[in-house]
Amino acid sequence: MARVVVIGATGSVGRVVVPALTAAGHHVVAYVRDPARASALLGEVTVAVGDLDDQPALAAAVGGADAVVMVHGAAGSTPPEEVDYGAVPAVLRAVGAARPHVVLMTSMAVTHASGSWREAMHWKRRGERLLRASGLPATVIRPGWFDLEPEGHRAVALEQGDRTPVDSRRPVARAQIADAVVASLACPAVVGVTFELFAAPGEPERDWCARLAGLVRDEPGSLDAALDPREPALADEPARLRRDMEDLRRRRG
Repeated sequence: MARVVVIGATGSVGRVVVPALTAAGHHVVAYVRDPARASALLGEVTVAVGDLDDQPALAAAVGGADAVVMVHGAAGSTPPEEVDYGAVPAVLRAVGAARPHVVLMTSMAVTHASGSWREAMHWKRRGERLLRASGLPATVIRPGWFDLEPEGHRAVALEQGDRTPVDSRRPVARAQIADAVVASLACPAVVGVTFELFAAPGEPERDWCARLAGLVRDEPGSLDAALDPREPALADEPARLRRDMEDLRRRRG
């Protein structure tokens, strides 16, 4: 049984991921700001209380964790820089020298979104880049649009290279994301892999490990996923990402 800390446990995806992880036999710790809300949404689950910027609380929560699952997301007027991206450096600082498996949920179209989606998607991608630079064992899941799948779309499509336009409205069920998270912790071949996840016509996937083993692994040391464009250059990224990269290098020695 692995000890798995979930960041974003009471969000619309987290509240599906937590019971799926519990059903798979993991000891789940929900890192939340509001324990009453966590109890109402998640039932009997271990809770650690704190904000993302509360480093002592976050460090205590992730200390000794075998895995950290990050299914958080900015809501309302909260800037995506602070949550979609900001959770990643916060967790990397909190784990210190430990090496838990980090499963990070971002989104389809993080490398090319435009218009109203641009800021959020690009900050999600910057979180991916920082996570890869950390050298931690990591899996990045990029889901499509939540819960818009047509009848009979119970299978999944796994893709790489982030080629699907954000306005294509390709769907995925939250339950399918939860299945992918559980599989990511169960299948060693998915460590160091980034993939897009969509619903597809057919029956639910029965052999996740075989499917995931066929994906291309990210190149060690690369900021970008295996089949993604190698841009922008780090020098062209916002100062916050560059500072966090430098802080990461200092802490890694």
